[in-house]
Amino acid sequence: MIKKFPFTPILGWSVSRYDTFSTCKRKYFYTYYPKFHSEYAEDEIKELKNLTSEALTIGSLVHDVIETLLKRLQKSTETVDAEKLKKFIAQRVAEYCKKYQFIETYYQTKAILSEAEFTERIFDMVMKFLSTDRYQWLCQLPEESKQQWIIEPGGFGETRIGELKAYCKVDFMLPVGKDVFILDWKTGKEEVVKHRKQLIGYALFAQYHFQNQFENVIPILSYLKEEYAETIPEITNEDISEFENTVQLESDEMKQLCSNVEQNIPRGIDHFPMIDSKLCGYCEFRKLCKKD
Repeated sequence: MIKKFPFTPILGWSVSRYDTFSTCKRKYFYTYYPKFHSEYAEDEIKELKNLTSEALTIGSLVHDVIETLLKRLQKSTETVDAEKLKKFIAQRVAEYCKKYQFIETYYQTKAILSEAEFTERIFDMVMKFLSTDRYQWLCQLPEESKQQWIIEPGGFGETRIGELKAYCKVDFMLPVGKDVFILDWKTGKEEVVKHRKQLIGYALFAQYHFQNQFENVIPILSYLKEEYAETIPEITNEDISEFENTVQLESDEMKQLCSNVEQNIPRGIDHFPMIDSKLCGYCEFRKLCKKD
């Protein structure tokens, strides 16, 4: 169902890319153009880019575990064994902690959670989801519907918004009758305004890849941190038209810092000023900015 695109070097818009761009141009340079730095080696910058954090780890592992459970649900609606689930989560936590280095540890800002504490937090969020009416609804969907589920698709979610290259990677997309639902798992605090922008992108992703064959695209924010809560923002045709204009403007803004737009080659690093903010204390690149 998902269309494939040949590689092109030209910049592609995404919510996360523009968020980084609008927050700190220097961080944006380090994140997206590490090989163009004249002072620091690309590998050194990438090492910092690959640092994780407690919050990112919890989010990534919750997504991984729910992905596994949804793929299981495609084959069986048997009740999930909580004890086996917790052991599975503990194993994934151990693998993750062995693979990644934490920003809190690297900069010695705080002691991170123990593996047991990570396991408990992730287990709690996943069990909340398994106890919801939404999960029961998924269990009761017909087999033919379940075989059409798109769960954490590979790649980066490349799509087209208007004529522009964009990335809108969905967590879980499922056609049901004449509708297509999109569920987006959130393990942090509720930020409906910010997250709504992502959902509009997902709606356009679904329209593009399914060629408008469904009457309704229903994107849902699924918050897991506290009590399970869903938000279903209303998205109108006017919202979509306005969003397409926003993507065009934001893409043009980022391209202004390219010396070669077609090849996505940036201008010199001096065109990417650093900020002076409390946010610097949470940035993985603060060592390069000498704010350590």
